[in-house]
Amino acid sequence: MIIPLFKTSYSIGKSLLRIEDIIDIAQSNNLKKVTLVEDNFYGFRAANSAFLHANIPMVYGIRMPVFQSESERSSKLVFFAKNNKGINNLRNLYSKCKLSPLEVLNISNISSSELEDIKIGVPFYDSYIFKNIFNFGLCEVDLENYDHFYMEEDNSHPFDFQIKQKLRDLNLKTQKTQTIYYRNREDFQAFQMYKAVCSRRQGRIPTFSKPNLNDFCSDDFCFESFLEKNASL
Repeated sequence: MIIPLFKTSYSIGKSLLRIEDIIDIAQSNNLKKVTLVEDNFYGFRAANSAFLHANIPMVYGIRMPVFQSESERSSKLVFFAKNNKGINNLRNLYSKCKLSPLEVLNISNISSSELEDIKIGVPFYDSYIFKNIFNFGLCEVDLENYDHFYMEEDNSHPFDFQIKQKLRDLNLKTQKTQTIYYRNREDFQAFQMYKAVCSRRQGRIPTFSKPNLNDFCSDDFCFESFLEKNASL
């Protein structure tokens, strides 16, 4: 089974999908629950209220930069709340990350009580495994004592097979997931334009000829792709 991972427009510059769009997708396709992976906590109250009103169970996760020590490069982990207590712990972890000098969570300084009712997902992209393969990241994250899992995706990126092979070489159990930023493949061009607008920095000449959209070569990050992959299982 492939788990769809939605991101809302509250993660600025990362998704075209509003909360109401995701609810419509869930209702139209009889999804039993919806998993959100956000980059901040801004949209939690709105999402929680909307999904409660729609009577759709929601799993809420925050993607945060982490390192094992300050001498290492950071990578990303996704922290999922298992229940209401987990939401409180997730909020505290996010605050701890944002209040740290580098806005990076030092996972070696997190107590077991802080991760109670939290499940950690190691993302397919931007994880310590990804960084060590492609960026000589020298990242190390020790998750042995935590409830965690590894995500595996197939989005037609030219380097997807290398990440999958590394996961197998390390003999890691994986869960198939599908990251979703927009509804259909036809929305890809609109998503490109949105990313280009959000990627411009202050002082840069406002041109779209050099949007700096790294590795932006796949239109698979959509619900349409998720349906196709699930149908082929």
